[in-house]
Amino acid sequence: MSAILLKPHYQQRLWGGERLKQFGFDFNDPSIGEAWTASALEKGSSAVASGPYVGLSLRELYQQYPELFQIKADVFPLLIKWIDANDDLSIQVHPDDSLAEQLENESYGKNECWYILDAPANATLIYGHSYATSEDFNKALETGDLEHGLIRKSIHAGDFFYVPAGTVHALTKGVCVLEIQQSSDTTYRLYDYERLDVTTGRPRELHVEKGILASFVPHIGYSEPIRQLDHFRTRLTKNPFFFVEKWHVTAKEKISTDTFRLLSVVQGTLIIDEMEVPTGGTLLLPANESFLIEGEAICLVTGVPSDEKQAVRVGIDLGGTNTRIAAVSLKGEVLKQLTFNTQPHLPFEEALQSIETAIHQFTIEFDIRHVGIVAPGPLDLKQGMFLTPPNLPNWHNQKIVEPLTQRLGFSVTLENDANAAALAEAEFGAGKGFDSVFYVTVSTGIGGGYVYKHQIIRGANGSAGEIGNMIIRSNGPAHPVLNRGSLESLASGTALMNRASEKGYTNVPSLLSDDEYRHHFVEELASGLANIIHTVDPDVIVLGGGVMMSASLFWHELQQAVSNKMYPHASGKTRLCLTQLSGDAGVIGAAFVEA
Repeated sequence: MSAILLKPHYQQRLWGGERLKQFGFDFNDPSIGEAWTASALEKGSSAVASGPYVGLSLRELYQQYPELFQIKADVFPLLIKWIDANDDLSIQVHPDDSLAEQLENESYGKNECWYILDAPANATLIYGHSYATSEDFNKALETGDLEHGLIRKSIHAGDFFYVPAGTVHALTKGVCVLEIQQSSDTTYRLYDYERLDVTTGRPRELHVEKGILASFVPHIGYSEPIRQLDHFRTRLTKNPFFFVEKWHVTAKEKISTDTFRLLSVVQGTLIIDEMEVPTGGTLLLPANESFLIEGEAICLVTGVPSDEKQAVRVGIDLGGTNTRIAAVSLKGEVLKQLTFNTQPHLPFEEALQSIETAIHQFTIEFDIRHVGIVAPGPLDLKQGMFLTPPNLPNWHNQKIVEPLTQRLGFSVTLENDANAAALAEAEFGAGKGFDSVFYVTVSTGIGGGYVYKHQIIRGANGSAGEIGNMIIRSNGPAHPVLNRGSLESLASGTALMNRASEKGYTNVPSLLSDDEYRHHFVEELASGLANIIHTVDPDVIVLGGGVMMSASLFWHELQQAVSNKMYPHASGKTRLCLTQLSGDAGVIGAAFVEA
């Protein structure tokens, strides 16, 4: 069976134009906003343009020839649009599957993604908002003040964004995108710049009540690592609704399908089984077939993932500013992350609700085996509660393990953030293969964790590894809560930034480029590391945290300084390594902490 070329259905839009012609589309209307190149919607189905099924709509093809698709959906699940935003689109949000069924009696909600085809210089798009509570969000809608809290992201051609249902968003003037989404045209307009409908002369309809029900408040950010599948294929997203791959074709390649694929040429010309497909062409690749492709082309390819759920453990890194929630494979690989502003000034229940909402997104896709939380101390790990963390003022003496266990229905654990990072580095990072691993984070503060033979060493009162309070110079600078002259008061990112400001430097790297100040920092940090080695004699010390981003400025000097402070027989025996997991160590470790 050959690839099936599809003919687009064009949609007029108030904000449309003629720029889709530059991608090979042919139309006369000066206000075309969308070309639906793969649609089975009744209101605008694309049609088969080649082969034995020519003339059938994609909707009819799916109904009459299910063997071409090999999926178990009553309704064709995907929709591909090429969009010309010749003006700003409305601020909008889409429902998820459950809400679409409840409010619209439709099979699908609208999770979607954008591949940026073209954008003006310094272009941005709207992705999310900064309103902390539903009350703030609703008030902004009532007063027409929504724009002031919107988050704008800089964009360039070739960028990719996954836009989960519930995300407040909008494309902006001058941007062209290829949009891959669930098969739905349901959009809830929250704000539309008071534009008039050309057919009625009245402002376009808003859907504020439905939009409030659909929107994430607070905004939940989404990130997913891009994965290189082979020498010409890169996976941009894989979610419960579709996957998207970017194919960079420069030579002959043989490809095979299990279920159907939709392939769109976004740049160049693709030759598939001797058929030339220029930019703008979309093909249906039938299931269980092989194809020979060649040419010079960049293609976006999508399909439907299997229903099988991957087993994961979930890690929650609960910081004073942001909360990160990650789905982590059983091999310690971060598969995707959701983030939201922690808002510690709000009632504790608000945080629990946000965590529950985020983890619900993962339950749709993954088989969750465990949920682990890490947070800054002090903590009562036995009671599963916060004590008095200085950056979480409304959460003092609050239990978190018990209420989250009740809300989620999964086993939940709590751990100090540095201990969890130590576990992650020991199991999956720079400490893998060693029995005795000490982790040091040099960031806003300084923390530590010790792992011996795969077990976190917590101490009698849960304070083992708290090296930030170690006294280095008793006559050193004061600290708000720790000892005078402590390691944290001398060598943390906060201490370095304070010193930089005093000496006229704009940032920590500038300070550390100065020989005198770098020497002071190295000597102070080396004293702390030497004390660790003399106390617990680890195989390796792994260093992470923001200050270590500048390690190239002082790494060899630090190693020598530590060696100089050791017993002669111990000098050079303990390895110093930089983190391999970087900012993911906390959430990975959280996922694998056991009760």
